[in-house]
Amino acid sequence: MKIKKQFLKLEEDHTEIVIGLIRLIKTIPEHELFFMLNQLNDFNFKRIGDIKIEGEHYDHFFSRYQAYDRFTRNCYHFISNKSITSVQKKVQNELFSDESNIKFLLNLHQDVDYLLTNSDMFADFSLILLPENFVFQIQEYPLSSEEELYQLIQYYE
Repeated sequence: MKIKKQFLKLEEDHTEIVIGLIRLIKTIPEHELFFMLNQLNDFNFKRIGDIKIEGEHYDHFFSRYQAYDRFTRNCYHFISNKSITSVQKKVQNELFSDESNIKFLLNLHQDVDYLLTNSDMFADFSLILLPENFVFQIQEYPLSSEEELYQLIQYYE
């Protein structure tokens, strides 16, 4: 008697998260921005390990800051959209290489300075007080599970 193998077809994860896009009105150093954020909010942002993206020619590093709000029980992450440092691994010999020493997490939104994520499934970024005259309002941006940035955020949470 022949045994018939059955495979379960698992549903693919088609969830979506909402991240906040933060644009600065004027360029200020990171430490000043987070000093002002910590003065305005009950929770304090602290620098945690950078996100590292390895490329063929460069390794790119993106700064991360984290804060936990005890009242709402949410963990917030600020991630720089533009790489803060790049380490060259090998010299580029190709004329038309698409890799440079500067990398953006959101290539289509290079004007965005920081990405804001929330541990809650239903993100409410209105609970974070932002310094006036330094930061524009937070723009919500849906991120599908098929995008590379979604996987990166899930990995580093």
